[in-house]
Amino acid sequence: MWGQVFDTVVLAAYPLIVLVGLTWLDVRWTALLLLVLFGRKAVAAVLGDRGASAIVLVQVLGTGGLLAGAAISDSEIFLRFTPFLISVLFFGQFAFSLRGTPIIERFARLKRADLPPDHVRYCRGLTKIWLLVFLGNSALVLAAAFVESKALWALLVGPVSYVYLGGFLAGEYVFRKQRFQEFDATNPVDRLLRPLVGRS
Repeated sequence: MWGQVFDTVVLAAYPLIVLVGLTWLDVRWTALLLLVLFGRKAVAAVLGDRGASAIVLVQVLGTGGLLAGAAISDSEIFLRFTPFLISVLFFGQFAFSLRGTPIIERFARLKRADLPPDHVRYCRGLTKIWLLVFLGNSALVLAAAFVESKALWALLVGPVSYVYLGGFLAGEYVFRKQRFQEFDATNPVDRLLRPLVGRS
């Protein structure tokens, strides 16, 4: 669990780590630092994390390859392209899941195994919508890779990208609660939403 938390924090802090690293160090040392930070996930995925999917392995190898490229070539562009690769891989993970059980449905069944048919249809549709969201995010971080300012790049692939994704996530949550009228009495967010979007 703590390993996953660490990986998530490193991934979220990636733009800040790059910005600080390029300000105080250089490309090569920043890339080496990131390789060390991402190393835990790489070791877990390669040496026996049975929960690691093929997409995780691709993510680890792809990210490691870009960071190694930055360290070898001393080129900043490799560091800037890493968020684009990660966004594209999320797109691929969601798209590939549509061949079977959509990834959103898998998440939903973790909380409710006996998912009703209308929920199943909603999950498939939502997975398709997330594909469009990831396309938008991929376009954003790809365009950011070519901006001259390091600070603007970090702003675009960090806060702007996170607000974009988080805003959709929050909006979909409210819409879902309003549509299905399923509120968890133990969830403070649901308790707040019930009088706002709940039907009497």
